[in-house]
Amino acid sequence: MNKKVKELGSAQIDEMFDLAAYAFNFEDTFERRERFQTIAEHSWNYGFFNEEEQLMSQVMATPFPVAFHGKELLMAGIGYVASYPEARGQGGINQIMEQILTDCRERDVTLSYLAPFSYPFYRRYGYELLFEKVHYELASRDFPAVKKVPGKMVRTSFDQAQEAIAKIYPKMADNQRGAVAREAWWIDFKFRQKKGHQFALYYDEAGAVAGYLVYRLDTPTFTIVEWGYLTHTAFQALARFVGSHSGAFETFAFACGYAGNNLNTLLANPFAKTTITPDMMARIVDLAKFLAAYPFPKTQVVFAVEVTEDAYASWNEGIFEVVLVDGEVRVNPVTDSMLPRVSGTIQSLTQLFMGYKKVQELVFQEKLICSEALVEKLAELIPDQKPVLNDYF
Repeated sequence: MNKKVKELGSAQIDEMFDLAAYAFNFEDTFERRERFQTIAEHSWNYGFFNEEEQLMSQVMATPFPVAFHGKELLMAGIGYVASYPEARGQGGINQIMEQILTDCRERDVTLSYLAPFSYPFYRRYGYELLFEKVHYELASRDFPAVKKVPGKMVRTSFDQAQEAIAKIYPKMADNQRGAVAREAWWIDFKFRQKKGHQFALYYDEAGAVAGYLVYRLDTPTFTIVEWGYLTHTAFQALARFVGSHSGAFETFAFACGYAGNNLNTLLANPFAKTTITPDMMARIVDLAKFLAAYPFPKTQVVFAVEVTEDAYASWNEGIFEVVLVDGEVRVNPVTDSMLPRVSGTIQSLTQLFMGYKKVQELVFQEKLICSEALVEKLAELIPDQKPVLNDYF
C-alpha cells in the first residue's frame, strides 16, 4: 500500500467525520454523526495523509451484496469522497481509488457503484453511467380513485415495518437487476436513522403482509419514499392509501430506479409529470471473476472479450476467452484469440454486460467493436432488462 494511503480504523472515524463535514459543509449534529458512524463501521475506509500525518483526503468503500438475475455478486459502494481544499490537486483521491480497486479485487469484489458529482471525473477511474431514476409529480386533483380491495392498511412504526421491507423488497422482479440485497443494518440506516419517515403495511385477506409504504408528509407534497408489493391487490391497496391523502396535500411525488417502464400509463388520465434523469455510475472491478459468475443461459458458445483500456485496474486489460457449456463458464486470459470478439473500454463493457445498453447500440456509437457473428449471439446471452437501483451511498 502506498505509504501516504492508509486503511483507516474505527479510532479515526471522528477525524473522517470532521473532514466530510468540512468538505460538504454540513452541520455537525448527533443524527449526522450517528449515520456516519454506522456506515463507517460497515465500510473499508481509506485516507491520504500529508507529511505531518494529517488526514487530507478520504474515500469510503462499503461492501454490499447485489442481486443480478439470480446471482449474488459483491459490490463496493463508493462514498464520502472528500479532500480539504489545500489537498486538492495533489493526487490523493487518485492514489486512494487505485488502492481501493486493488484491494477490492483481492476481496472478491466484482462490481463497484457510486453517485457522481461529475460524470467525467469518475470516468477516469473506469466508472460509467449505469442507472437512471424516474421522478413522478401528480396534482392531487388528478390522483385516480382506486376501488377498495380485500385486506387492510395499517400505519405502523419502523420496528414493525422492518421485517416486511426485508421480506418483500428482494422478491420484487425489478430488484433482481443489480439492486442491493439489503442487509438488516442497511435497512435500519436507510429508513430508521433518517428522520421524518412514515410507514404503512398492507395485510391481505389471510392476514399476511403483502405490501409496504415508506412516505413523508412534506406539506404541500405527499412524498412516496418507497413502496413494495407482492401482488396487484397489494399495489392497489397501497395506491388507495396514498390517494386517501389527496384532501390534505396539493401534490404527490415519487422517485425510484427507472426500470424502462412508466407508471404514468396506469393512470386513467396520465397527467403525472414524468422526468427521467441520469443517476449512479458503476464499473466492473474484476472482469474475469464477473464473467465467471455471470448469469449466462444454459447454452454452448465460445467468444472473446477484450478490454482495451482500464487505467486504474490494469489486470482487466487484455483478452479473455469465455467458454459456455450447459451453464458452466470458463474464463481464460490469453494473449490473442481467433474467437469472435467484442472489444471496448471497461466502461462500455460494464454498460453492455449489466444490460444498460444493447450491443447494437454500443457498436453503432463506436463504443464497442464486435464481430458481426457475435452481435446477435450477445443479444441472446445478456439479460434484456435495464439495471435498477433504489439505494444511494
